[in-house]
Amino acid sequence: MRINLTTAIVALVATTSSGSADTAVIGAVRDIHRGGYGGTIEYHWTETLAEKPNWGAGWAGAAHNEADDDRWIGFGVSGEYSLSNKVFVEGSFMPGYYSQGATDLGGNLHFRSTIGIGMNISDSYAISLALSHWSNGSIERWNPGTDMVMLRLLHRY
Repeated sequence: MRINLTTAIVALVATTSSGSADTAVIGAVRDIHRGGYGGTIEYHWTETLAEKPNWGAGWAGAAHNEADDDRWIGFGVSGEYSLSNKVFVEGSFMPGYYSQGATDLGGNLHFRSTIGIGMNISDSYAISLALSHWSNGSIERWNPGTDMVMLRLLHRY
């Protein structure tokens, strides 16, 4: 089964809420090991799980598409911690469905973990640089995993 990125975008946009702290993310991705490139879109229902003065956590959904037809779509949790008014660190963990294009990562169930650092450029926008790792968690015999670097634009509602 192949996942169509357009379908993933429509699904993410259709399920977005109008909460005051939600975040839409779009980014460029570079695979560190294979040299591939692609894009990612995400939606974070920020502060739906926890809200404190310097940090929040919530649900998140993401879709990823690479030029070599590797695709992934997932849902999980994300969090953000403010280091100052401008700088923050972010992280997420999402299980998801991997559709193999040119790269065999071993099966369809893959977990994405991400950590990044970002900077608020206005009240509504931020940029971040994040590292992401995909793995099937050794639930399959073949588990090469992959690592990516992402440059992302965040729009906060």
